[in-house]
Amino acid sequence: MDLQLETRSLVDAVTHALRDRILTGEIPAGAALTEQTVATGANVARPTAKAAIERLTHEGLLRRGANKTARVPQLDADDIADLYFSRMFLEREAVAALARASTVPEPACDAHRRFQIAAKDRSLTGIVEADIDFHVALVAALNSPRVSRMHTSVMGEAHLCMAQVQAHRLLTAKTIATEHGAIVDAIASGEEETAARLLVDHLERARDRLVNNLAVISATAAGAAATVPDPSPDTAAAES
Repeated sequence: MDLQLETRSLVDAVTHALRDRILTGEIPAGAALTEQTVATGANVARPTAKAAIERLTHEGLLRRGANKTARVPQLDADDIADLYFSRMFLEREAVAALARASTVPEPACDAHRRFQIAAKDRSLTGIVEADIDFHVALVAALNSPRVSRMHTSVMGEAHLCMAQVQAHRLLTAKTIATEHGAIVDAIASGEEETAARLLVDHLERARDRLVNNLAVISATAAGAAATVPDPSPDTAAAES
């Protein structure tokens, strides 16, 4: 595993390099990341590798049980449905509250602009990061540390889902940008119900595309497995 590191603190550099590889699918769902593998691939000490793995685990891009190796989460349909339910529960109330005050947070506007630039550059990681930042900014504008902590706790897995939306081209960046723009306009106009509805529609569309894509992948894998013939008795005997 050779990781290209940018100039920044060593832990930040390793974390950034691993995050990019997870989001682009170079490190696939279910893959294990050990401290030794990361340390060797990045040519860093194991404590640095450990700190990077811990940071990504905290972000939700890795999961690790007690005394277990960290792995990239493998989300099933129920995981995705629950993740988006949690996001809708929090983000719907956030945009409604912002619309009541007709207040669009500047960080959300900035993230929207960065999203459009990343879309033009066709930068998958740039698109996903700006998408995440847009939604985080909406919730952060409530100025509630507890709500922000709850939201942060699900956004790591959301990060993975957003990357899958782009990697599998389930929604175009143009469509997402248009939907973000409509949410911002509804908030600015003080249209509480419209803003909340647009936010829910936006998340439900992504959720449904992800679940449907997962079903297609599962069906394809099952079909491929079904076409593999069982060895004939003669073949089995010859191999034994």
